[in-house]
Amino acid sequence: MRTGCAVMLVCLAAASAISTAMAAPGDQVWQYVTGGSVGSSPQVAGGRVFFGSSDGNIYCLDGTAGTLVWSYPTSSWMFSSPNVVDQAVYTGAYNGKVYCLEAATGVFAWEYQTGSPVYSSPAVADGRVYVGSMGGKVFCLDMYTGAWIWEYATGTTVTSTPAIRYGRVYIGSQDTKVYCLDAATGTLDWDFTTGGSVTSSAAVTQGRVYIGSADGVVYCLDAFTGGVVWAHATGNSVQSCPAVRDEHVYVGSDDDSVYCLDADTGAVVWTYATGDMVVSSPALSGSYVYVGSHDGYLYCLHAATGTMYWRFATGDTVSSSPASSGWQVYVGSYDHKMYCISNYYDPGEWPEFRHDDSKHGVLGPPAGLHIPLNTGWNMFGYGAVGFGDVGLADVRLTDGVVDKTWDEAETAGWIQDPAFYYYNEPSQPKGYLQLGTPVPPRDTDTVEAGRGYWILTFVPGLELVIPEP
Repeated sequence: MRTGCAVMLVCLAAASAISTAMAAPGDQVWQYVTGGSVGSSPQVAGGRVFFGSSDGNIYCLDGTAGTLVWSYPTSSWMFSSPNVVDQAVYTGAYNGKVYCLEAATGVFAWEYQTGSPVYSSPAVADGRVYVGSMGGKVFCLDMYTGAWIWEYATGTTVTSTPAIRYGRVYIGSQDTKVYCLDAATGTLDWDFTTGGSVTSSAAVTQGRVYIGSADGVVYCLDAFTGGVVWAHATGNSVQSCPAVRDEHVYVGSDDDSVYCLDADTGAVVWTYATGDMVVSSPALSGSYVYVGSHDGYLYCLHAATGTMYWRFATGDTVSSSPASSGWQVYVGSYDHKMYCISNYYDPGEWPEFRHDDSKHGVLGPPAGLHIPLNTGWNMFGYGAVGFGDVGLADVRLTDGVVDKTWDEAETAGWIQDPAFYYYNEPSQPKGYLQLGTPVPPRDTDTVEAGRGYWILTFVPGLELVIPEP
């Protein structure tokens, strides 16, 4: 333990100032009300949130404030999720059209009429837009003009979103098949027949295709041959699109559960039961998995263990797939709203760190917390504040694989030496001291005389675990 640093306690704060008014994890930051259900999944780009609503509008909101930047009326039900690429927004609508709009302004660029409703979300690659239609076709269009390049007819409705990889298009169809098409020509490379309709979209990585089917099975296929690598049966239909990271596959099922499977074998790593079917596709960020459920909640689960960190209640079904950006998570609900939820732990919940000497005397953060420590984020502490009824020996830091005590983490280099020290003595100027050298005062801060701040920096990807006493 380093001498002189009696404090291990703490609030999270960015290297640049973070407002203590920020909401705690799982708390609403803002909501935006549309005129219809929001089953469309948001995309975050350039600090803005793009999504569609069944009120017929494509929306662009400011990601921080939740205020409307622009909206575009299609006069048609919207389920397709926007894809923002090269300053343009691509999305489909129930009127059969694929739209391209300017991302900055919402100004119309082009449209293409497929002839049947478009639930599929467009994929964009190499100057082309790929999208499915309920008319049983996969279309390839020029991304700049909307001109038709090719189309491929499956047996029936296509609501799956294409995945583009290895010069191929991977997409499911309700004719029970997964198709692999040549991206340049649209010719069939291979197809694979499941035991039910395929509305799930594929995740394609490291030569494998991960996709669900209405037969209740999550399939792992060889991306080049279509051969089965493994198949894992859940308890009901799988409409959710798998997310793959760090040798794990995360996916929801209509059996009300979220699954984490081994990407190589399909073996179950963990499952988490929600209150209803999980059509929403998981989003991965840092140490966490975000996913919606038809029970109306957005869940934040620990990626390594499946333990729930928090959940947020919307007013209706959540089939929208969440999008994570920084410390905020965005998701739509059938209650007509787009939500922004915080995943930042508010220092205001620990009053002694409000920089307000009237708030001294409260011991440390509450127990039972899992707090992510991301790149560029620090811990602040002063005085002899501890972790309430939990001893320092019981506090752990983890990288999701290995747990270490505080002393072990210091020895391993997980905790870096203090970068700054803040001191407030009557004889000292109020401000930051770096290696004993004063810098300009911060007169907005007020701390108890004689108290100092250690600012500790952690290696990326760690999590602070404060157990229940």
